[in-house]
Amino acid sequence: MARILVVDDERSLRRTFALFLRDDGHEVETAEDVDQALETLEAAWVKAQAEGGGHFDVVVSDIILPRRSGVSLMEAVAERWPDIKVILVTGEPTVETAASAVRSGAYDYISKPVSSSKIRKVVASAARVKSLQDDNNRLQAENDQQRAELARLVEVRTAEVRDTKEALASTVERISRIASNIPGVLLQFERHSDGEFEFTFMADSAEETFGIKPADVVADARAFTDRVHPEDSEDLRESLARSAESLNLWSWEGRIILPSGDVRWFQAQSRPVRNESGTVVWDGVMLDMSERKDLQARLMLSDRMASIGTLAAGVAHEINNPLTYVLANLHILGKRAEKAIGLDQTDAARSQLCSQDTLQLLRETAEGARRVRDIARDLKTFSRSSDEVHPVDVRQVLDSSVRMAINEIRHRARLERNYLGSPLVLANSSRLGQVFLNLIVNAAQAIPEGAADDNLIRLTTTTGEDGHAEVIVADTGSGIAQHLIERIFEPFVTMKPVGVGTGLGLYICRDIIHHIGGVIQVDSVIGEGTSFTVRLPPAPADAVLSPLTPVPGRKRQEDLPRARILVIDDEPNIGRSFVRSLPEHEITVVDSGREGVRALDDGASFDLIFCDVMMPDVTGRDVHEHITEHHPGMVDKIVFMTGGAFTERASEFISRVNAPRVDKPFDVSTIRAILRQKLDPNHQG
Repeated sequence: MARILVVDDERSLRRTFALFLRDDGHEVETAEDVDQALETLEAAWVKAQAEGGGHFDVVVSDIILPRRSGVSLMEAVAERWPDIKVILVTGEPTVETAASAVRSGAYDYISKPVSSSKIRKVVASAARVKSLQDDNNRLQAENDQQRAELARLVEVRTAEVRDTKEALASTVERISRIASNIPGVLLQFERHSDGEFEFTFMADSAEETFGIKPADVVADARAFTDRVHPEDSEDLRESLARSAESLNLWSWEGRIILPSGDVRWFQAQSRPVRNESGTVVWDGVMLDMSERKDLQARLMLSDRMASIGTLAAGVAHEINNPLTYVLANLHILGKRAEKAIGLDQTDAARSQLCSQDTLQLLRETAEGARRVRDIARDLKTFSRSSDEVHPVDVRQVLDSSVRMAINEIRHRARLERNYLGSPLVLANSSRLGQVFLNLIVNAAQAIPEGAADDNLIRLTTTTGEDGHAEVIVADTGSGIAQHLIERIFEPFVTMKPVGVGTGLGLYICRDIIHHIGGVIQVDSVIGEGTSFTVRLPPAPADAVLSPLTPVPGRKRQEDLPRARILVIDDEPNIGRSFVRSLPEHEITVVDSGREGVRALDDGASFDLIFCDVMMPDVTGRDVHEHITEHHPGMVDKIVFMTGGAFTERASEFISRVNAPRVDKPFDVSTIRAILRQKLDPNHQG
């Protein structure tokens, strides 16, 4: 359990919070103001240094305190003890409060009145993150020490292999004993001149780590190589071939499928030597990196959430602008319609309703709605957790990142886009968007506010001489000092003030880019600006972008036969929009999954079923399972609709179900295209 400090000038609240947290097993102390809190923290720190033991993990502080505020306490804690997580409590919860708290470095904030479950959940999350960071620091130190020791052992082993077979046997025995006590598997393998591989040694710990007997691997290398994940086997083969040809350091990271069916991540590294017969020999170690991979994923998610918090006010601004004139236009149109159809019908009122000005209002309203839709799609893409890769146009990802960061840019610099031809790349659009968004926000924050006309952020895309896609994010900001450039991609290295950012952004960017085979470089001059260049390998020549929506057919919609369509959605207005938009078809609308299932069980038959995924009580998944069991002939008639928010259960279902899906908001042309695909037997594609 964690050690918590609760700071509040109201004694009853301090006591209540302490009771909640002590019930969960936490060690809790309290303070009534900033000065008392800092004294308590300092005393605990001194005692921890002198006698051992732990310091505080989490501080829960009210924002409004006598003399000095909770924000000043948070800044003091960030400067003196940056690892401590600070949770702010506020009586005025707003989007601005949330964005300000996150930008100032708070782990989270809680609005009053505070429930027992809320404070327990937030404190438990903060304590868990703090524990993970402590574990990561400890594991990193242990890993460095182990690498140094293993490097020494491998060097000794390589020298002895070149001597005599007797020395080799002695070394194998000695290393086997050592290997049984390290968190990894020592191994030696060879690549003969004919290209065949052979394991000459594998530590006994392999049986516990891989579930494979070392003797079986030495007898037949396929006992090990056949367990390499199919998606990583080609990379393993190519990395070994490159290392054998150049005798450069071999480094590989991939997955091994254990006999139990579990998949674990491993990292291997070794520098090869070539003996007199031409055989290339590797002595190395494989470390289980699964827990570290999980920690990296958590840190990556933490950084993305921090970015969303930083940009929350700007995104709200970009949505509120078009919503303002959309609502105003709809109000005007509503008034005109009332006059045209009311008791005081006049030709003038009808003429005004059916005027060029009204048409312009409708166009502006549609344009505003599309802007809101695009921002929502950008947010959904950015927050997507899937690691699936697909052909991506870097220009589209850049534009999505710009839309999310535009409010951060407009007060600091002019934005210039110089998009030249560049190939598609194989990447995860969410991960790549995280890279570009981080670079763009960093560029903006390197420029002070108030001189936008004098500063520039330039985005450039082009194709390198080797065919790689190149993306350049350049700014005219303050620049980066040379001693920082050499470490800028290391974790927790940042130019931002304490409490602003996580210090993980560029480290995560480099990790994402390297994972897809690319490189990221930086060039900077103090006082003149900074330029980041991302180079990505091109996708295969036959790669194409996946269409966002079905493409409408060329035939007129009236050629389709009249169809019976069931619409299941808990938002009644969506069902009504189907009825108004498709008058040529027979539309049945129900507002719950339960009603949809009842209609089918009562014997109703439909040519097509549009079903929302996320609904209360009976979900889209439940509807699909019911139809699969009781009406199997109608399974292929289901089209799912989704607004993008999924539970874990729904996400798993969507990823595996074989059914078309349309993302909300959609327009009539999208629905008509699906009708063409489903109802026209002559439809191509």
